Amino acid sequence: MGGSIEPAGGHAELTLPRIAAFRILEDVEQGAYADRAASRRLEGMAPLERGLALELAYGAIRLRARLDAELLHLVDRPLERLDRAVLLWLRLGLYQLRETRVPDHAAVHETIEGFRSTAGPRAAGFVNAVLRSAGRLGEEERAALFPTLEADPIAHLVTHGSHPEWLVRRWLERWPVETVARLVELNNRPPRVTLRTLGDEAGRREAERRAAADPRLEAIAGFPGCWELTEGDPTELLARLPAIVQDPAASAVVEYIGPIEGGVSVDVCAAPGGKCIALAAGGEAGSVVAADRSPERLMRVVETTRARDVDLLALVADGRKPPFRAARTVLLDTPCSGTGVLRRRADARWRIGPDRLAALVKLQRELLDAAAELVEPGGTLVYATCSLEPEENEGQVSDFLSRQADFSRCPAPRRQALPADVLGAEDELRVLPWQRGTDGSYAVRLRRSA
Repeated sequence: MGGSIEPAGGHAELTLPRIAAFRILEDVEQGAYADRAASRRLEGMAPLERGLALELAYGAIRLRARLDAELLHLVDRPLERLDRAVLLWLRLGLYQLRETRVPDHAAVHETIEGFRSTAGPRAAGFVNAVLRSAGRLGEEERAALFPTLEADPIAHLVTHGSHPEWLVRRWLERWPVETVARLVELNNRPPRVTLRTLGDEAGRREAERRAAADPRLEAIAGFPGCWELTEGDPTELLARLPAIVQDPAASAVVEYIGPIEGGVSVDVCAAPGGKCIALAAGGEAGSVVAADRSPERLMRVVETTRARDVDLLALVADGRKPPFRAARTVLLDTPCSGTGVLRRRADARWRIGPDRLAALVKLQRELLDAAAELVEPGGTLVYATCSLEPEENEGQVSDFLSRQADFSRCPAPRRQALPADVLGAEDELRVLPWQRGTDGSYAVRLRRSA
């Protein structure tokens, strides 16, 4: 998973990223979202330090259950009886020992120094002893701590796979154990950086020509205009290339929607904005309206459009009560469980649960009915999620069609732009992570009768 190389510099430069990672873990424990905590805690840090802090924090969050399963064998008391700072630093130290190329002695030493700096010296000896014991465990001893996939697939995927049991069980009811194991493995890897070029047909061809000339970019097979950044940070590249950071699974939704048909198009839950920005870049000026109930998140969309020189209208609005007249195309990229993007949202697997899923399904139903009212006769409603769960995808659409008699499924206008294996028999889009190593996404086009 890892592969960190320590930043050059003195002792303070080595310890600082670990302290920042610890603060992110603290914030998440107190209810903050990991990405927001990271944005706040890492502000102003040098790129190398920031990268190390992110890997340590996000890695320790993703693999929390795996780390805790091993710690249970290394400490002499239940983990819930440990001081919170002790447990968080043990997770950070053990993650370095198991998942990065940081030398063991450096991982232990810097973890202890970070612990002393944030929690004082009282329990430093205990943390040191546990991590040194962990460092002495051989590979076979560590493997023996976890049930094997063959002997007990659920226990293996919950502990070593570090996923919640309720989610593992529901996935195993739908897919073979090998598929679920592959999905869990992908979710535990940091996502690669991928880009989508922007522009109308001519502009995008020029952007793709320029992207192809950059040795750091590799075209992603099956997904037009999508590129993997093989090294470095995308910031400098995005300053001179008309593109946005976007996973191929999200880009596939844009291709599935197809060219804007004319008139006004509305994205009723636009943030973080990648899909509506891509649509606006390929259409006429002012033809796309981006709406979201969060002013803060919508402002990020606006900032991206300005940086990419894309023209769209932005409006703060609740998708359940959209203040619009009829639109030719309405995109509902709905709030969802995000089970197709768990690798990208380090803490999401620990936030969702059956109750949260049920609440989201109810919200999606309300948003769908409200979005349907916006679609003019003969217009199109596109419903999309980044979920793998049937209640949020095909089940939600079937329920919608049963109560909205003037809507029916309609085919994608640019089927040839998408891999054949992501298009279903009923013309829906379904990108599954284990197919091509992407995020997961779902979308369906629904036409209102004229």
